[in-house]
Amino acid sequence: MYRNLFFFPGGFFEQLKREARERGFKIILLVTPHDGKKYRGRLGEGEGEVYDFETVKVPYPKRIFGKLFYFFYSYLIYTSTTRLLATMGTRPDEPPAGGRGFLAPLKWGVARCFGWSRVLRRRLVPAIFIRLYPERPFQELFRRYRPLAVFSAHLYGWFDQHLVAEAKRQGVPTVGMVANWDHMDKYFLAMHVDKLCVQSEELTTAAIRYQAYAPGELLLTGYPYFDFLTDRSRAGPRADVLARIGFPPDAKFVLYVSGSSYCPDEPDIIEAIVTWIAKDELGEKTYLLVRPYLGGRTKDREFDEEKYNRFEAHPRVRFYRHDFWDNYGEGVYFMNILRESDAVLSIFSTMALEAAVLDRPILAIDFDGYARRPFKRSIRRFALFEHFKHVRATGAMPVARNFGELKELLQTTLQKPQELAPARERLRRELAGPLDGRAATRLVGALVSSIPFQKQSQP
Repeated sequence: MYRNLFFFPGGFFEQLKREARERGFKIILLVTPHDGKKYRGRLGEGEGEVYDFETVKVPYPKRIFGKLFYFFYSYLIYTSTTRLLATMGTRPDEPPAGGRGFLAPLKWGVARCFGWSRVLRRRLVPAIFIRLYPERPFQELFRRYRPLAVFSAHLYGWFDQHLVAEAKRQGVPTVGMVANWDHMDKYFLAMHVDKLCVQSEELTTAAIRYQAYAPGELLLTGYPYFDFLTDRSRAGPRADVLARIGFPPDAKFVLYVSGSSYCPDEPDIIEAIVTWIAKDELGEKTYLLVRPYLGGRTKDREFDEEKYNRFEAHPRVRFYRHDFWDNYGEGVYFMNILRESDAVLSIFSTMALEAAVLDRPILAIDFDGYARRPFKRSIRRFALFEHFKHVRATGAMPVARNFGELKELLQTTLQKPQELAPARERLRRELAGPLDGRAATRLVGALVSSIPFQKQSQP
C-alpha cells in the first residue's frame, strides 16, 4: 500500500493533497496502531492542516457464528491459488491451512455449491456481514468527521472490509482497490465498493469472475507505483549503477530474486549459477546479484544468513539487502538495478511483473535443486498461483525444470535479450495496465469524482 500511494514524489498522496487544498476538503487517514507509528511524520507537509491520522483497532471475529460465516464466504471461490493454500501451503516449514488441510474438501464444496450465486455473493453476504459483526470500530469516527467519501486502499484486508461496511451503513460513497495483484483470486471478499479501481486487464477479469463485480463498477487505472518505475528521469547511467553494486563497467549481471525459506533448496541453484559464471559458461564478465527475501520473521532472516554465507566472499557475487519500498533513495537505486539487469531470475516472484514493465528478460525456476521433494513441498507447487498462469500464458517467462534447462535459458537470454520482447510486450499489455505515467492521477480522479461536494457543509 505504501509504495502505491505514498512512496514517490508527485504520486497519489501529493496529488490528493493538492486537490484537498483546491477544493477545500480534509483527508483523514485511518490506520492500524502499527501503521500509525510507521506513517506519522513521513507523509510530507500538510499534517494537521490538509490531512490527519486516526488509529483504529479492528478485532477479528471471536464468536463461533462470526468465525463460521467468515469461513463460509471466504470460500465462495476456490481457485488454484486457494487450492494451494488449503492443501499444500506456501511455507515448507508449516502445515497447510494452519494444520487444517482436512477442511480442503469442505472449502471446495462451499465454492461448488454456493459460489455460483450472484445474489448470495452481492446481496446476502454483505447484508449478513453488516448484521453479524456488531463491532463498529469506525462508527465514532464517522459520527465525528461525517465523511463525504471513503477510499479503501487495501480492500483485501479485514480492516478495510469493516471500513467499507460502516460506509455502507451510513450511505457514504466508496472507492477502493486491492494492494497487490494476487489479492483478487485467493478468497471472496464480503464487502464491495461502489467503484473498484483495477490495475490491469487481468484484474478486471478477476474482479468480475471471482469477486462478482459488474463491468460498470470497474475503472482501469494502472498501478500507481509503475508511474515511478517507468519515469526515465530517475534512471542513472549504467556504469554508475554497476560501480555502486561493485561490478566492472562492462559487466553483465543476473539478478536473482530469492524466495528465502519458502524455497529451502536455493543454495543448490545459486551454487550452480556461480560455478557457470566462474567458468565463463554464461559469457565473459558475467556476475550474479542476489536479492534475499526480506521477510519479517526472524527465523527467515537467520535462514537466509546461513544459506548465503558460502557465497559472500565470491568475487563475482554481490548481495542487495535493503528494503527499497521504505526509502526513496533506495527505491530509486533498486529500480535502476532492475532496469540495468541483463536477466531477472526468480521462483515465481511478483518482481517478474516489475522487471517486465522495464522490458527486462525474466526467467523462473521450477525445480528443487538436487532434492527430490513431493509436489506438496516442492517449489513446483508455486506454478499453481492463478496470477502466474497468466504470466506464463504470455510466453514472456520461460521456466527451467532442471539444471540443464536453466543453464541453456541463461545462456540464450544473455546472448539474445530481445528474443522474447514481443511476449513481454503482451505481458505488459495484459497484466501491467496503462504505463503512461498517469495511474496515480486516474486513481485520485476516481476518488475526487465520488465526492458529493454539494453536500459539504464546511471545509
